[in-house]
Formats: sequence, structure tokens, C-alpha cells
Amino acid sequence: MDHIEKYFGSLIQRAGDAIFTVSPSQIILSWNDGARELLGYGKEDVLGHSVDVLSPLDDKRHMRAMAIEVFDHGALKNLETELTRKDGHVVSAYITVSPVTDENENVVAVSFIAKDITDQNRLLIHLIESQRQAGQIQALVEALTTLSHHIRNASAVISAKSEVSLELNQLAVYHDLVRVCTHETRRITAVIDTLQDLVREMQVSGEPIDTVQMNGAPAPLLDIEARLKERLKKLDERSK
Repeated sequence: MDHIEKYFGSLIQRAGDAIFTVSPSQIILSWNDGARELLGYGKEDVLGHSVDVLSPLDDKRHMRAMAIEVFDHGALKNLETELTRKDGHVVSAYITVSPVTDENENVVAVSFIAKDITDQNRLLIHLIESQRQAGQIQALVEALTTLSHHIRNASAVISAKSEVSLELNQLAVYHDLVRVCTHETRRITAVIDTLQDLVREMQVSGEPIDTVQMNGAPAPLLDIEARLKERLKKLDERSK
């Protein structure tokens, strides 16, 4: 029996995950090599000390609260939390907290098993940021496509009127051409001004661009179609 206990004790001591136990008074009772590697504390640093030393800086009773919860209500599984290392750095971890019972099924301690997920969280944050940047690029492409469409339409009108006027060679047609060209040129100017406004606002904000709102509608900054329609509407009203 002693041989088996030593064997399992050795397995726990050398396990890759951080494993430690805490007493009913929230004092650290045991500490394996994985805990030392993850949190930087040796046994001499933590045995006999409060588990609160591992709590996040903004919630110093966090670990104590988890231990008390298990003593009172049973195991907690796969909780994502933060732990404070000896050097003051914070690591993200998945934690399972389980009761430790004696031969009479009395809870005499709780065990913590912590798995480091700092790298996974860092990768997730990088992925989210990459997706945000991709969304910004796509939104800008769509905005520029809209502007290009309006410019091409205005240019097509000018070109068509010019060809008609050359074929008919009538003064009235030339007058109409000048009127149309002036109007369409102003529309092109409005398109360019809208683009300049967008670029200026993006430079001033200096913040990441939200491409859509919660309801799925385009975000105000990048709703180029609405901006352009409003500007062209005012232009058409002045031309009447």
C-alpha cells in the first residue's frame, strides 16, 4: 500500500499541470512541480501560507472564495481564471477545484488543478484583431467601390452627352451639354469630398473601426452610401 501511495504521489508531483491542495482555513498544504513551473513559487514560498497569494491583484480573495465554495457545495470544473505569479505577472488558466475526503467521506482539503492557457488566449486575441482588421479592409473596399460606381456613372453621362452634341451640331445641344457636364462634375466633386471626409475622420479618431453596428447596419463612420446620398441630395436641390 505504501508503495502505491508513493507511486501516485510521484505522479502528482511530476504532473505537467499545476496541482496543489488547500486546507479548510485556506492554507496551502501541498505543491507540485507543475505549480512551481507555472507560478514561480517553490514549496518553501507557499506551504503554510494563504492561497490568497495566488489571487489576481484586483481580487485578492478570489482563490479563497473558490476553496470555500468547494468546501460548501462540491467541485468546480473548467473555470477560466487568472493567477498571480511570484514575479507579479498574471497567467490565464483553466482550473478544476475538487474536494479531498478522508476514509469517512469528510472533506479535509480541496485540490486545485490549473492548466496554463495564456498562449491560447494570446492567440485568440491575435485572431480577433486579425479578423477586425480584415473587416476594416473589406469595409474600405466596399466604400471605395461605391464611390467608383458614382464616378463612373457621372463620367458616362458626360461622355454620352458629348457624343450626341457632336453628332447633332446644334447650339441648344451644346448648352444642354454644358449644363449636364457642370452638374455631373459637381457630383464627382461631391463623391471626392465624401471620400476626403471619411479619410479625415479616420485619421482624427485613431481608433479601430467598427464596420457594423449591433443590429447589423453599417457603422456611421463607414456608411459611405448614406453620406453620399445626403450630399448629392443637397447638390440636386441647389441645382433646381
